Amino acid sequence: MNDEATDTIRVNGEDVSQGLIDQELQLLRERYAREMSYEQMNEKWAKIESDARENAVERVLLTQKARTEIDAVRPEEIDARFVALMEQHGGDEEFRNRFELSDADVAKVKADIEDGVRLEKYFERLCEGVVRPVEADSRAYYEAHPAEFTLPEMVHAAHIIQQPSAEKPIEKIYADLLNVRARLNDGEDFNALADEFSECNDGGHDLGYFARGQMVPSFEKVAFATEVGKCSDVFQTEFGYHILTVLDRQPETVRDFADVRYDIESMLFDERKNEAIGVVADALRANADIENLIVVEG
Repeated sequence: MNDEATDTIRVNGEDVSQGLIDQELQLLRERYAREMSYEQMNEKWAKIESDARENAVERVLLTQKARTEIDAVRPEEIDARFVALMEQHGGDEEFRNRFELSDADVAKVKADIEDGVRLEKYFERLCEGVVRPVEADSRAYYEAHPAEFTLPEMVHAAHIIQQPSAEKPIEKIYADLLNVRARLNDGEDFNALADEFSECNDGGHDLGYFARGQMVPSFEKVAFATEVGKCSDVFQTEFGYHILTVLDRQPETVRDFADVRYDIESMLFDERKNEAIGVVADALRANADIENLIVVEG
């Protein structure tokens, strides 16, 4: 986070915890990782951090409102969720020891759980009038966004890699890999030769299916140019020297509407509910006392 944003953000006198901001940042990181490259995320990182802070502020505003709108939560419901949380971390003793929790800390965790339950119930109330999308809505979205339902061309490849070192100069690597390629062309088993010659750090020779943009360009160029069942020439990437074989290739395809209809309806329904919640959040923010919130535009 930028140094200018290190002062604690306060919303109507309540601190916004760094933990909450970090949670929102993780959600945004996961979302944008599906939509853009690592380099694009780096370029937009200041804005992503800013959005996380704003989302955390909105969550605090909505939680504050939920405390006034939703009656007290039954203790049994809070206890059940607390027990489930402990079980996720190995049980009562392990949970307390791992996070070094005092009795006051446990009380704070339960208070946070209560806030979470209130917020869920408040969201349910806000969304009671939201209309669920129907098939026509899903089909209209499907037809307007064909790229979202297009599966790109993919190849299934395996590789053998070696990295130059003082003990193994480039000339030695080339000689070894050319010998390996000749043996592959003579029909020897790829996996057996990979086990013998490859220096893959994770031990995985089979890379599975991948589309363009998922591998470094120098590797991807060779993979998509190699025919199924064939081996490539020896080639170089920033990771070392490779031979690859293409095991299968899948052409670009468009998913059938029937296969994605209900996913679209669910997505549209969530969007409508988020819009309803967003209207309330905007109104709360317009009348809130917010301190130390640094907003990055664009």
